[in-house]
Amino acid sequence: MNNVLARFGVAGHVSVEQIYKSVWSVGGKYILKRNSNAAQLDKSVEISEYLISKGIPVAKYIRAADGGFYIKHQDFYYCLMTRIPGAHIDPFVGDCFQNGKTLGGVVAGLHLALSRFKPEFECYDADLIRELASWIMPELEAKHIAFHDGVLELCRAFEPLYRSLPRQLIHRDMHTGNLLFENGRFAGYLDFDISQRNIRVFDICYLGSSLLVENYRDEERLCLWKKIFSGIWRGYDEVSPLNDDEKRAVPALYVLNEVIFTAFFSKTGQPELCASCVDMTNWTFHNRALLSDF
Repeated sequence: MNNVLARFGVAGHVSVEQIYKSVWSVGGKYILKRNSNAAQLDKSVEISEYLISKGIPVAKYIRAADGGFYIKHQDFYYCLMTRIPGAHIDPFVGDCFQNGKTLGGVVAGLHLALSRFKPEFECYDADLIRELASWIMPELEAKHIAFHDGVLELCRAFEPLYRSLPRQLIHRDMHTGNLLFENGRFAGYLDFDISQRNIRVFDICYLGSSLLVENYRDEERLCLWKKIFSGIWRGYDEVSPLNDDEKRAVPALYVLNEVIFTAFFSKTGQPELCASCVDMTNWTFHNRALLSDF
């Protein structure tokens, strides 16, 4: 690792702590990330530079000695970024509705900035309905994965509404692990590696799903989650108004998101997570009325 850091001008003895499989904290001041996809890094760098220019709090990429924002070392790409001070919040602690409002406003603020961005990179223009036909259904059929009757029919019937919804560049991995807060105030956004063009309400529902996944079978936590998601929607809407079609899309989008996760975990050889997603897919399908009540 010292050889990699030296190419970014970080020399001498410095503490390196592994945070995730491909992420390290360097001296408490920087974050080192490893990636096998240079195109993702190009995208992340361009988004970061743009957002910084607009005063949006994100990590700044450090240039290597050769002037680039990342280096190649032993078949991997490495980038070094400034570490944003702060921590992740637990929206289930304290005023759940107000916590949700804070999160919703944070998502909306990012979307407003990204909606004005004209990227030079080739941005993936996601089409969830096309993905359903192109790889999701074949994966489910090949692995004999079945949902309750009506699930896939609902996903297919979602197409006309899906195509009518506002689209833009979104984060695509919006969960509390990618949002930092310090002393009760928002501190920064993390990880734009898989950003894409898609419906903007996707990020809202993705955030909601990430908070629901471990709590949908717990009635007490589910009640708290409803307050959080109501707050997320309100907080977003106050910053960037949402239309009626976007609200109408929420239940089907929750179901479709879980179908996508099911196929993804199946395809990547993670059967336990796949089975969990099947259960949550069925639950979201049968609780669409609850998911509409916010």
